[in-house]
Amino acid sequence: MKDKLKIKKWFGLNEKLFFKNLPFVLFLTGMGFLYITNSYYLEETVREMEGVKNEINDQNNEFVITKTQVSLKGQRNEVVKRVEKLGLKESKKPPFQLKENINKSK
Repeated sequence: MKDKLKIKKWFGLNEKLFFKNLPFVLFLTGMGFLYITNSYYLEETVREMEGVKNEINDQNNEFVITKTQVSLKGQRNEVVKRVEKLGLKESKKPPFQLKENINKSK
């Protein structure tokens, strides 16, 4: 009994004060729980965003590499090399356009 009295003197607690402030303590506990939950959610969201950002960078790099390869393969000398394997040769004469002369005489 004396031990209980000592504890009450140290903390200044009695039953009325404890039960009077119990809703506030529960409110603070709930707010702490929400704060911790929100911080975990935020960290997970940031990790997910970083993953998506890295994936976008990888896709962008792959696009640039592929675009460069296509551009190099489409150059004239590369096309000539690939066509020669099929037995076709490059024409020495430049292309020309045929024009049709139509006389409108009746």
